[in-house]
Amino acid sequence: MNNFPLQGPLALIAFVTVTASCVGQSVLSAAGGTHEAGPTHITYTIGEPVIATVGSGASQLTQGFNQPWADIGTAVDDPGTNEGSINVYPNPASHSLNLAFSDNPVDHRFELFDALGKRVMDGRVQGTITELNMEPYASGGYFLRVFGPQDSFLRSFKISVNH
Repeated sequence: MNNFPLQGPLALIAFVTVTASCVGQSVLSAAGGTHEAGPTHITYTIGEPVIATVGSGASQLTQGFNQPWADIGTAVDDPGTNEGSINVYPNPASHSLNLAFSDNPVDHRFELFDALGKRVMDGRVQGTITELNMEPYASGGYFLRVFGPQDSFLRSFKISVNH
């Protein structure tokens, strides 16, 4: 009598599973690269034998060496402020974004950053409502930071631009 607990097809499946889990990711390819043009980003490998993508609704599964980049969000703390209420609208914005204060702001300024953290606009608050032109900026996520007198940080807003 054989003392090995797995026999036949089960033994083969166990062997393949254990062997596959011991092998790291690798790809044999002739070439590859990465290209970017505006908001489009493509990474490819020439000579990769199997790549498949299947999806159902909002879920997508990609098989192969090239996997899409992760979508990483950043939470921004919003400290309390005694400067009154500050709002931005409309959000998402398409042509313009309004920065509105409930009180008359004195010596306030703002900075707009893209998703990569690059400052793309800054300026002084012009009154209780300051209109920001969003047309020059690509669709995507931005962060608007508002500062009070002596550059004291007041609020941060996550802004979506959709053209």
